[in-house]
Amino acid sequence: MAERVNPAIFRAYDIRGLVDVDLTDATLQTLGQAIGTYFRRLEGRTLVVGRDARLSSPRFQAVCIEGLRRTGINVIDIGEVPTPLMYFAVEHLRSDGGLVISASHNPPEYNGIKLRRSHPVYGGEPFTSAAVQEIEQIANAGHFAEGQGTLEQVTVDTLYVQSVARLLSLPAIAAANGERKPRVVLDGGNGVGGPVALRTLEAVGAEVMPLYIEPDGRFPHHHPDPLKAENLQDLCATVRQHEADLGIALDGDGDRLGIVDDQGAVVWADRYLIVLARYLLARRQGPVIFDVKCSTVLPDAIRSLGGTPVMWKTGYSNISAKMRETDAVLGGELSGHTFSTFPGHYYDDGAFAGAHLLYALAHLYGSGEIAAPTLSAALAPYPVLPVLPEGRIPFADATKFQAIAYVRSQFIDQYPLVDVDGVRVDFGDGWGLVRASNTEPALTTRFEAATEERLSAIRDLMLATIADFRATGREG
Repeated sequence: MAERVNPAIFRAYDIRGLVDVDLTDATLQTLGQAIGTYFRRLEGRTLVVGRDARLSSPRFQAVCIEGLRRTGINVIDIGEVPTPLMYFAVEHLRSDGGLVISASHNPPEYNGIKLRRSHPVYGGEPFTSAAVQEIEQIANAGHFAEGQGTLEQVTVDTLYVQSVARLLSLPAIAAANGERKPRVVLDGGNGVGGPVALRTLEAVGAEVMPLYIEPDGRFPHHHPDPLKAENLQDLCATVRQHEADLGIALDGDGDRLGIVDDQGAVVWADRYLIVLARYLLARRQGPVIFDVKCSTVLPDAIRSLGGTPVMWKTGYSNISAKMRETDAVLGGELSGHTFSTFPGHYYDDGAFAGAHLLYALAHLYGSGEIAAPTLSAALAPYPVLPVLPEGRIPFADATKFQAIAYVRSQFIDQYPLVDVDGVRVDFGDGWGLVRASNTEPALTTRFEAATEERLSAIRDLMLATIADFRATGREG
């Protein structure tokens, strides 16, 4: 009898839960059988399987592989790798799909599975929410394909590094004392991505100062989430100390990018995407996709560069799908998922995006478009508006979408709004966003305005509508 699997671990884009509570060895074997059955129904026979650096990941990978093989899936074990290397391996090894045992940037007590399937044009594509839910249905129905798959070990690290180096080789920076390499501080956060990112940045031609590179599933120095400023303080200090050109931070599984500029200041993704767009749109006009949490400065910049800004749903699978639908030049989220469109690298990858940013800065400087090969120079024309960090309001899953509908009804007749993902209201001198979280019983908020006073006013106005909804007694 297969292990019953908690349906709550099947999230919008992946599988994630507490180790030895939601996820046991038996659970992972059942999940392996469910995933194997899913791919067998699609006539798939070969999957690549990797794992991150969490303490539970080696044993979870082993039992998941056993479950896959019991369904007749042939497994290629790629070992301890960041999530983007699993994506790379799916295409490079021409497998039918792949998975990595990982819980991304979550604390050590969590683990999970990220999934990918092959694609004839783009090499691979992330699982949709519907596909993740189908895995849950297969797992708890307990009717699995049968067979005896093979197992082999393959290393793809060097092939990945070589591929990035071919695409993004950096020119030297002219300096008073002769040409030098771009100087970078890399904070691996003790996640799985540090060693490969270090090799990659050195291979493209950067001088790299490593910080917390060694993978350690206990994450002893700081939580590996570059979306939180408190996790970037050591990187900021090290950039200033060594007068580096850039600071790069990775999350726990290496698919998100955090950035610190040459002044030691944190630069969020909705600003560094401007630099990538500035370089790319000069070479090919087209859409740039970004999520509803991003600053209004980003779409303004994209328009000024001749591109087409497309605001879309939060979530890396949503951004990826919209990019393919529109043949986009670039895509990204405020959370740091940053997508390239290079052959073999059409996915979110922190190390690749960091190298790509260095490459863009070097070429903008070399062409005389910016005064120095630095992020502060490239972003000088673009204002930093007052903004509040993303907020979370606990809210029952049963009624959180009703609350969004109520907020929409209060503003739709007065202001322009975007409702592709929650409600983003444009007040002319600022905007506010309220959306339902994809991963927890909560509403998330974000606010930006031309002044601090207006920022507070917009926040209070929109939060008051949520309070009004609660006052009706309809919240579950």
